[in-house]
Amino acid sequence: MTFVNPLALLGLAAAAIPALLHLLQRRVPPELEFPAVRYLTVAERESARRLKLRHLLLLILRTTLIVVIVLAAARPLVRMKESGGGGGAHEPTAIVVILDNSPSSGAVVDGRLVLDRLRVVARGSIGRTTSADRVWLMLADGVLRGGTREALLASVDSVATGWLRLDLVQAVERAARLVNAQPLAGREVQVLSDLQRTALADGRADVPGGVRVLALEPGRAVPNRGIADVRVTEGAAVVDLSGTADAALQPVPVTIRIGVGRRDRAEIAARGLATPGSAVTVALPAQSLPAGWWVGEAALEPDELRADDRRPFAWRVAPPARVTATPGAGEFLAAALAVLRDGKRVTSGPDVVFTGGEPLSGVQTITQPPADPALVGQANRALAARGVPLRWGQTGTPGPIAAPNIPVIEGVEVTRRYRLEGGGDQVLATVNGDPWIVRTGNIVLLGSRLDTTWTALPAAPGFVPFVDALVNRIVRGEADVAAAEGAPRVEFSVRGGDTIGATVFGPDPRESDLTPAPAALAATALGGRDRTEVLSDAGFAAELFSGTRRAEGSGFLLVLALLLAATELGVATRTH
Repeated sequence: MTFVNPLALLGLAAAAIPALLHLLQRRVPPELEFPAVRYLTVAERESARRLKLRHLLLLILRTTLIVVIVLAAARPLVRMKESGGGGGAHEPTAIVVILDNSPSSGAVVDGRLVLDRLRVVARGSIGRTTSADRVWLMLADGVLRGGTREALLASVDSVATGWLRLDLVQAVERAARLVNAQPLAGREVQVLSDLQRTALADGRADVPGGVRVLALEPGRAVPNRGIADVRVTEGAAVVDLSGTADAALQPVPVTIRIGVGRRDRAEIAARGLATPGSAVTVALPAQSLPAGWWVGEAALEPDELRADDRRPFAWRVAPPARVTATPGAGEFLAAALAVLRDGKRVTSGPDVVFTGGEPLSGVQTITQPPADPALVGQANRALAARGVPLRWGQTGTPGPIAAPNIPVIEGVEVTRRYRLEGGGDQVLATVNGDPWIVRTGNIVLLGSRLDTTWTALPAAPGFVPFVDALVNRIVRGEADVAAAEGAPRVEFSVRGGDTIGATVFGPDPRESDLTPAPAALAATALGGRDRTEVLSDAGFAAELFSGTRRAEGSGFLLVLALLLAATELGVATRTH
């Protein structure tokens, strides 16, 4: 048995008062020799025995009355069976309330934000704690916030939908370790989330045996579409869409705006159609934009989740490269450069030089292996003399090109190639796992000649865009555009007076899939079915603290005190 107010038990010392009063009031009657009353001796002895019994009964009643009143004031708690009744007090408990305010909590379901529902349940849970409990609040940022009940309730009231994704498996595991380390009778982790399937996909939480996990079951699923990523390459924006499976039935319009936030220039818009799980490529009017960094935005029509309907991107517009090709570069390359000149993607000049194994020249060079195998050694010595740590090695086996950063050549077959050996700053494409395009400094080496006897690339539709990428992006050194999780925005990296890169912030693409996990999957992922329960709103409220729930016995003790007081009054009146 435990007590809500254990200090009140100090009042048990008052139980000695009736005994002291009885001892102090005890009198010894004087003895008188009076023969006329000797016949009363027997009657007096019988009456004295009855008085002693009554006095003893009064002593017991009064002492018991004081003990019962003190115990009632201490508010004793008696263990209850876990029947889910939802009533009663509870023993001191260590609790972590995980309130998931990730972007998906901003979805509107039945005219109400998901986060509003979670916030109401969180208030009800924290509001039932006592001063003997230890309580923490965890949001999507993963920070454990401790404090008083009033402070945590204020934090719950001020919570808004955030931009960080919460890994529920890791969050439950951290919370379980924390409460398990507390020297309290109860240990509970309460998960208030929309229980996205994507948030429970990785692993299973390791929950100690003494910790209970209560999870609120998700509400009704709603369809959603979101922009997962925007990549700018070869003069076009590639927009990837994500979302719930049932939202992929109809294509939706995607709008690209360039010049967002620039007051000196009007926005330029372009449009395309896409479905979740696919990508749409929208051409960008690079030639109509001055050189420099531009900020753009891809947008969808508003739906139930607004956080993923817009995503910014950064794009560096550079002047067309001035390109020269040596005679050994090959006729296919010469034809591709002619097409790019007609399209004003390149101009003639010495800045970028294409070679076919000749000695390197120019500030920026793209070189192929010599057509004659006997000249490979000479070409390797020229590379070494230039300080290039790369060389053409042994011939490699045929295979398809793997180039995630150059999608226009992905999967094109290569029949002849040399293995590129040595160091390099960046491997841009591989064949059978061997480097096929490597960039080091301002030099790019290819493992094959751009000829149809070496590779099918010159006859592929992506050949001209590939040459465009080589001269305008790759050999020049692409500016670093990184992606990060956070409120949608673009931040630029500056070195001195030059902008050298950008970071694009946006929500995690997995937040767009609002498909909830089944209860069985959620229970398994959050610690196992033997420790985790997924409950409705009413069931969640009923099961809170049920592992340490206690019925308060003060009411019963007060009724008993009234009965004892009435009995004592009756006995005392009859005694007198």
